Parts: sequence; C-alpha cells; structure tokens
Amino acid sequence: MRVLIIWQVEVNSTLVYFVSRPLVPPSDALQTALPLLDLSSFLAAIFSTSLADLLKTTPRTTLLIPHNAAFKRLGLLVSEHLLAASSKSDLESVILHHTIAGVEYAQSLQDGSQRTFPTLEGSDIKIERSTKGNGTILVNPSGGWGGMKSELFARNMLTQTGVVHELSDLMIPRSVNLTVGKLMKAAKGTTMVSMVSKAGMEWLLNGTAPPEGSEWAEEGLEGTGWTILCPTDDAFKNFNLTRLYADVDSLRAIVRQHLIPTPPQQDALDVLYNNRPISLDNSATYSTLLSPSSAYGDIIFRLMEDKNAAGGYVVGIKGARGTDGKADWARVLSWGRSTTGGGTGGVIQIDRLLEPYYPSWWIEYGVPAMVGVCGIVAICAFFYFVRIIWRRDTTEATYEPVGGFGRDDDDV
Repeated sequence: MRVLIIWQVEVNSTLVYFVSRPLVPPSDALQTALPLLDLSSFLAAIFSTSLADLLKTTPRTTLLIPHNAAFKRLGLLVSEHLLAASSKSDLESVILHHTIAGVEYAQSLQDGSQRTFPTLEGSDIKIERSTKGNGTILVNPSGGWGGMKSELFARNMLTQTGVVHELSDLMIPRSVNLTVGKLMKAAKGTTMVSMVSKAGMEWLLNGTAPPEGSEWAEEGLEGTGWTILCPTDDAFKNFNLTRLYADVDSLRAIVRQHLIPTPPQQDALDVLYNNRPISLDNSATYSTLLSPSSAYGDIIFRLMEDKNAAGGYVVGIKGARGTDGKADWARVLSWGRSTTGGGTGGVIQIDRLLEPYYPSWWIEYGVPAMVGVCGIVAICAFFYFVRIIWRRDTTEATYEPVGGFGRDDDDV
C-alpha cells in the first residue's frame, strides 16, 4: 500500500498543502470492485446484462455487492433462474435493487436503523440493526420471501459516482415474481410442467388461486401455498408419456403425489439462510394432495449417510414397500423458494418420479388376514389350555375317613 504524506505551509495567511504523490481520481464502481475476487459472481452477472454502463455513469449512487456465496445461499434453483438467458429482466431488477439512489457512507447506513433508502429498481430497501450479537446491520429487500435479509459490511470504497459496500446475501425486490413455474423450468422439469398443465392445474405454475367453479376450488385450495417435488426430464426416459397423458386419472394421481400443501413458515433460526421451501430435517413428514384419498399419500425426508451426495437428502412415499425400496424413493438434488404467497412453498428438484404406491393383494389383504388367523388361533389355544386345567381341577381325587365324619369332627 502506497502511503500519502500531506503537509501544510502558510504563505501570506494562505494554507498550501503539499502531497507526496499525485492524487488519482477513483475508478467507476465496477472497476473499483473488480480486484475483489469474492465479489466476482455479482460483477459477472452485471456484465451479462445491459446495466454495466448505467452503473458506471449514474451519478450519486451506492452499490451494494453481495459475496459469491450469496448465490448458493439464495437456493440453487433461484440462482439458476436469475442467471438464465431467458430471465434477463428479473436479473436486471435484482441488480438495480442493490443500487441506492444516493451516496450513503458507512456512518449514514449504520445510523440509519429503521430507515428506508430508494433504489434504482424503484422500490426501497430497509436498514435495521439486529438486536442479537454485536448489533449487526441487516438490509431488508422490498420483496422476496418472509424473513429475507442480508448482512451489510460497510466498506466505503470510493468510486467516480459514489461508494461501494458489501452484502452477505442477494436481495429480491417485489417486482421479481419467482413462481413455481419459473423454478420448475430452472430445475429442468419441463416434462413435469406439462403434466401439471394437462392435469388442469396450470394455475399452480403461476402462483394464482384455482379458477372459480373448478374442482380444485371446490376442494378449498384457495390461498394454499405449494411445494412441488419436481423430477428432472431425465427421470422420464423409461416412461411412455403418450399413454400416461391419455390416462387422466393416473396422471392426476401422479401430480397429486408430488404436491405438498405448504403453510407459511415460521421465522428461521438463521434469518440469513432460510431459502428452503419446507424443512428437510431428518424424518420430516408431509401430507400431499393425494393423502386424503390414499393411505400412502404422505412423503417423508431423510438425511443420507453420504452427506457429500447431491442435496444430502432422499424423499420417499411413507410406508411404501417397493422393490429394494428404490421405486419409492428419490434423491433431492436442489431446491428453490418461490415468492408467491409471501414466499410460501417452492420447488424441490428430485432425480426420480414418485409413482403412487398401490400395495399388492398380499400386503393389502393377505398380511391382515394372516394376522387375523393367527389371532384366532392364539385365542383358541388359550381357551383350550384353560379348559384342560379346569377339567384337571374338577376330576382330581379327594379323600375322607371310612364311615364318614363323626359327631366330634362336626363340632370342631
């Protein structure tokens, strides 16, 4: 680091300052942040859009740049959606939401608890000081899901147009609507999207309520959040989709098996890492839309022994007894949380289709019948042994004196 030495000389009541080297004006915001490798992902996202020149030249701005880990913490499917070529408008809105319209140095941000600051995206961000720990400064976006926050690291990196600070996490504005349909596309689940549409549930993809008068509305599904288990397109390689689409009842049963009605989440313990649509804790069990009509509609998550495996979790049909268990289980590959309904639900990408489980006649009828027969045999055996013991007691020989008991004996 080059040290700048300044000294002053008074000449005729005028102070003249001398410096040890020429002062170089600061670079633009992007050039200033470019040497910092931990900010490279967000900078690459900026350069992939048409916003680079705008951010370089717009005067009086404060750029908040998230760390590279922010993309992973956002949820893989959300990140893949934002970075997809077809999602440029959503990505540009996110970037502009990280640009404050005004120069805000560290002091003004740290003293700005419970204040809002306008962004170039058009909506405000809110600054608050955490009540826990050492008073961490948290930034709240205008949209996203409930509890979405980012930690602010005030760096005061001067630029030609203002200043640059760092963030721990990406922020989603309210202008970006992350629907289940968008996340399923990011999950490479176009086949599953077609199945949902052909089942008459295209409203679910857009995050809207079922149409009035439809069978879905009659089931009372208005206002329900949804988490969908989305198999990748590769999971359908061995399926005859033409025959499946022709069998509407089977198609709807499959779709229902993958739909989890999702209530609003409680505040996460770690507010900076709440990107999951539902909890995936070990043995977490959820009802699906198939559960009311099937004893095997529920699904269950389990943590894999191999934690290095993709996702680290498997999900299966609770109580199912498939061949080696493989037909009823799938690996969790990634997930993404939607912003519809206040951030309730989302998409969980899996590697296998969970076909509704229908037990064989032996499991459904044979085993209960066998249990019943065994119970009857056990009851009969019990009473048989009781009868034997009772007969033994009543036929056992007794003794008395020859000639009977005398008077003296009776008086005793």
